[in-house]
Amino acid sequence: MGNTLPACSNGMRRFLSYLGSFCCSFKHPTHVVIGGVEYNVERLLGEGGSAYVYKGRDTRSGNLIALKRFTLKDHQYKTQCMEEVALHRSLCPHTSIITFYDSDIVKRPGPILPELWIVMELSEAPTLANYINIRMAVKQPFTIREVYEISHVVVGVIAHMHSQSPPVSHWDIKAENFLFEDSQNLKLCDFGSASRLYYEPQNALHVSIAEAELGERMTLLYRPPESLDLWSRQRVDTKCDIWSLGVLIYLLIFFEMPFEANVMEIMDGIPRRFREGNWEDVPREEFKPVVEIVGTMMLVKDPVKRADIFDVSQRLSALSHIPPIPRPRPGYQRPQDSRF
Repeated sequence: MGNTLPACSNGMRRFLSYLGSFCCSFKHPTHVVIGGVEYNVERLLGEGGSAYVYKGRDTRSGNLIALKRFTLKDHQYKTQCMEEVALHRSLCPHTSIITFYDSDIVKRPGPILPELWIVMELSEAPTLANYINIRMAVKQPFTIREVYEISHVVVGVIAHMHSQSPPVSHWDIKAENFLFEDSQNLKLCDFGSASRLYYEPQNALHVSIAEAELGERMTLLYRPPESLDLWSRQRVDTKCDIWSLGVLIYLLIFFEMPFEANVMEIMDGIPRRFREGNWEDVPREEFKPVVEIVGTMMLVKDPVKRADIFDVSQRLSALSHIPPIPRPRPGYQRPQDSRF
């Protein structure tokens, strides 16, 4: 648990870098043409797996943008990347989502494999995880107002995704995936785990497939119990994002994760701090109502009993006086399809 958020070791970063470079050029490109537009590639911003993110510039307008490059190593990975493109595009524009501009499959001279490039809004703000670590280091807890404001932004993004037809499950809501300008201005920047499907395994083959796919999509410290105990045959869907939201709000309040990176502890579903059922063990009195919402609506083991994002919004709004997110009108949404 500790006093800082988990981070990749230098060895792991080198390994990820190796994976991203295998079967492709070790030299980063200086320019690329996407959708008939030429972009200069100015510098590397980040990397992981088979993807790189660069700071770039549109040569026509001179505008700065972000460029994301995937090496399409096989057909399955190409399908996964194209799903990310389609979902990200469909969710824009939104004030709390990094804007998607364009994408293209590019075959550059040199690399053996084709590449998928995405053109996006550039933000060089730190992640929310970076900002939390800074506040931890200087021992400056978040105020109740900051917690309300950050929670409102995250709730708004999740509600936007869950309002789509069919609903979109993000499945990787975490502090690392939000760019932080200030407590009222955060932007979700990664959609590689998002899906319009739900999982409800019915046999050993389904469980095996779901374990592998959800293991790639989700981050253990933010995973809900039903995504780990797949033999329970509970549906893995949008309710996972509610659990992850609860973990994030808990982190903002307590400066610690509710669970260790331990599958059995997470499957138990009760944060260590509250094993005795005492949700009043909070750093300051004004946080008690928020912690109660986290414990009774979000970090609830049974996904059927866990609240949806619109009920969460209503309850938080009653405390913060920030307007709630309206529920989609009846009959508007088509339900998610099953993965199996």
